[in-house]
Amino acid sequence: MKKNDRIAALILAAGDSKRMNWPKPLLPYDKNRSFIDKIIDEYENFGISKIIITSNFNNSPLIELKPNVKVVKNDHPEFERFYSIKIGLQKLGDFSFCFIQNIDNPFINKNILNILFENRIKNGSVVPVFEGKGGHPVLIGEEVMKKIIHTEQNDLNFKNILKEFPANRIEAGDETILININSPEDYNRYFN
Repeated sequence: MKKNDRIAALILAAGDSKRMNWPKPLLPYDKNRSFIDKIIDEYENFGISKIIITSNFNNSPLIELKPNVKVVKNDHPEFERFYSIKIGLQKLGDFSFCFIQNIDNPFINKNILNILFENRIKNGSVVPVFEGKGGHPVLIGEEVMKKIIHTEQNDLNFKNILKEFPANRIEAGDETILININSPEDYNRYFN
């Protein structure tokens, strides 16, 4: 990653984890790290200088912070994912690109981040694809960020916003981009 490319990561962790019955950020990824720790590690190892986590009231105090990580509380979970993205981007500051990362996909790795970053577009998005299906994370450029930040509505569909801009759909060669851990059954499938 070039030093002059200001790039950030926004981790969406404001869901209530009802199906999981445990806060997803705190799920064990391995014996040393939780989901949130593993995801933060991957972005830091990639060279990301600023990480924002949108969280709900219940799990905000449980996330241990590092100097380059900030938690933004989502007081309106009824607006769902788009609102978390919007409030996270509003707290970000001046960045050229931002990865949008779901907490329920902890399998992010440097290879996927490299593929997305190498195919970045300033006025659009880059979506990783596996066998024709789009996955996560998504890398958005500053034009998309500006649109989201300045949109008055709070309950829009993120995918519909992305459709207004150019998009690179890039084959990632990694099926983990499609995996979401939403239930104990999902967790046991990949972690036991």
